[in-house]
Amino acid sequence: MRLRLCPTCPGLKGFSLAFSFPALLSLSCADKIPAQITFTAPPPVIVSGKTLRLDAALVNKKDEPLAGQAVTYAATPAGVLEVSATGTLRCLRSGDATLTLAAGGQSSAAGGAATGGAAAGGGLTQSLAVKCRLPTEIALPQDLQLVLGGHPVALRPRVLGEGGLELQDVPIQITSSDPSVVAIEGDAARAVAVGRARLRAAVEEIAAVAPVEVIEKIVSEPLALADGARRSWKLEPGDYLVTVEMKSEVRAAQGVTVSWEGAACEVQPERPSHRLRCRVNEPATMTIANPAQIGLGARMTGSVAIYRVPGA
Repeated sequence: MRLRLCPTCPGLKGFSLAFSFPALLSLSCADKIPAQITFTAPPPVIVSGKTLRLDAALVNKKDEPLAGQAVTYAATPAGVLEVSATGTLRCLRSGDATLTLAAGGQSSAAGGAATGGAAAGGGLTQSLAVKCRLPTEIALPQDLQLVLGGHPVALRPRVLGEGGLELQDVPIQITSSDPSVVAIEGDAARAVAVGRARLRAAVEEIAAVAPVEVIEKIVSEPLALADGARRSWKLEPGDYLVTVEMKSEVRAAQGVTVSWEGAACEVQPERPSHRLRCRVNEPATMTIANPAQIGLGARMTGSVAIYRVPGA
């Protein structure tokens, strides 16, 4: 283009524009050859039957959109993935599928990761592996009990599909109703404070909920009691869980008793094992005894554990 004076051109106030032929030719010969197919990629794993838009378009080497040129779509196998002529796709059932986009009416399917290239006759194609995982249920461990100060516990929720088949590669969101009691670290739960919370594992609208209790270990030690011997522990006010596991050294049908002083908790009769809860309102004493058998009773050995637990 050249700019020159034109005294006789009053409309342009003495100036005129002159275009060279190469400039006009370049304006009329814009690049309309597709170089790439752009589109909104679906998630790596599709976990619902909702419709997704691809919004595909053709661009040239300068990434300029090419108006008036269509993109065609194909999906295989047809029973897993469905794609419309307008570029919307939907998973029909769980499985692996291939989505193929093509320019200039060319369409072919190929497996594997996302690939692109030219088909016969110069047609441009783009293929993408799609994982359809449609869950119907989530299995989550129930009635979990975590010990304060212990290692995080792996939850390992399982995503089930049609027919109860476990689905792999499905991202699961795990949350805690009270992070001040139970914190979620990846797919594991970590005890933060004595209390109760609910854990929720979800994939879109499919979810499972499990109660969890955090307890604190106060005593955990071996215990040996000769015939007629006893052992006591002083406990401060609170709620407690006590477990006792004992056995006789001579295989006698013998056990131990559990009694309380200063707490309105039931006395436990003689037996080898105990698991009980007790509410202590003021300082109290718990005693485990090996009932005397006139010097003929067996020695009892085992373990005792006392935990502070959430109140009822």
